Amino acid sequence: MDSIHETGLFIKNPIDVIPRCHLEDIHQLTIDILSKKGILILLKEARDVLAEHGAKVSGDIVYIDEILLMKSLDSAPKSFQMTGRDGSPPLVFGKSQKRPVVCPGNGTMSIIETDGTKRPSTTLDFDNITKLCQSSSIVDMVGSIPVEPSDMPDKSRHLHLLRHLMRYSHKPLIGIATDYAQTLESFKILEMVYGEGFLKHDAVIAYSVNPSSPLAFDPLSCQTLMAYAKNNQPLFILPGPMAGLTGPLDIYGMIAVINAENLAGICLAQAVSPGTPVVYSSGTMTSDMRWANTITAAPEGSLIGMAAMQLARYYDLPSRAMAGLSEAKQVDYQAGMETMQNYLAYAMAGVGVVNECLGVLDSIMSTSYEKWILDEELISRVELMNKGLGIFDKADIFETINNVDHKGTYLLEKSVFQNCHKIWKPNVSFWQPYDMCKKQGHDILKKAALICKERLAGLEKPLLDPGLDKELEDYIDRM
Repeated sequence: MDSIHETGLFIKNPIDVIPRCHLEDIHQLTIDILSKKGILILLKEARDVLAEHGAKVSGDIVYIDEILLMKSLDSAPKSFQMTGRDGSPPLVFGKSQKRPVVCPGNGTMSIIETDGTKRPSTTLDFDNITKLCQSSSIVDMVGSIPVEPSDMPDKSRHLHLLRHLMRYSHKPLIGIATDYAQTLESFKILEMVYGEGFLKHDAVIAYSVNPSSPLAFDPLSCQTLMAYAKNNQPLFILPGPMAGLTGPLDIYGMIAVINAENLAGICLAQAVSPGTPVVYSSGTMTSDMRWANTITAAPEGSLIGMAAMQLARYYDLPSRAMAGLSEAKQVDYQAGMETMQNYLAYAMAGVGVVNECLGVLDSIMSTSYEKWILDEELISRVELMNKGLGIFDKADIFETINNVDHKGTYLLEKSVFQNCHKIWKPNVSFWQPYDMCKKQGHDILKKAALICKERLAGLEKPLLDPGLDKELEDYIDRM
């Protein structure tokens, strides 16, 4: 374990929020939680495999000691890659990353239209968001359920979702919670597309494991985790305790629960298959106790997530956080303020993977197409800052400055011509002078809606070969 600032991201010194003197204290507290209170594991097969590797089991409670924990951390990869299709460059997670991996939202139930009205999301929306992901220079992965398609049949739903993802994107995938048999069906679909045996050697689909806070893993999460681990596919361990409800109502207590659930999930994954890629994650939510509801955009939640990113570095593991969340019910100043708070905080903390960061509103209940486009710009702003100041060339800088007379102008200097096209420019925001904006119209939501419409208009054709697509459809019908 290493608490020194080491990261492959452009951020050279990620922000720490936990005093260094307390990092080991939190680690020791977590060992006490895992070894003395234990973790509730509600699947016998999962308890059995942990017992085979040295865990103590009493009923449904599994006790993990420091020896098993450290062995599991040692076997977890410090970095790994995921593969897309048709020439998509591999995604790098961990030590040699150059920028955060960006994933879309997950599980929103409704679409908020430009006029603020809300409607149930559909399969068309699911496909549209997948197309936007595919065409985006910001987004790196697609899935799991960027919007919940209310009109998709329940039977073989997991296979329909996967087929639709691959119809409209080549990018690496995020799967959904399914039982063991359904997960194997999904892997069969993947091998029909990628090739038989491909998954044995390449990571193509990740699964976000959600513990049932506090300190429990339900049967479905365990089954999916074990199926992914046996097939060497990555696992995002994602605790989401809600402060005051399913987690303590204090920051350090929440950090301890998140750490214990992460490490327990990592232990199970490594017990099933040593070397399984895992990502230390945080899905922190605070609570407003006046109404006993969860809050995704509180500053305390960002602090807890930043602490989780620091612990991931402490354990030398890739990290992931839910960024871009907002409690706003429409695309307004609040939505922008809360989204930037979350995304910028995690970027400054050196996060490796971000999700829930495009178009998400209403406490992860709704998606806005306009906000999706605006969030692309927001993320590109932060990514530019993540890169830092660039290369320092003393001689070149002096030559440029020396060429210009006192009280002169740089306007005709060659460096200005060379650099003017490199300067970041917004895709949606208005930077023109006031009179130009007034003349052209300066409604940023209308502009975002137009950009979205134009993007989707050019993405109608499915990316799967028609014959293969029909083969997948027939297979799903048989299931």
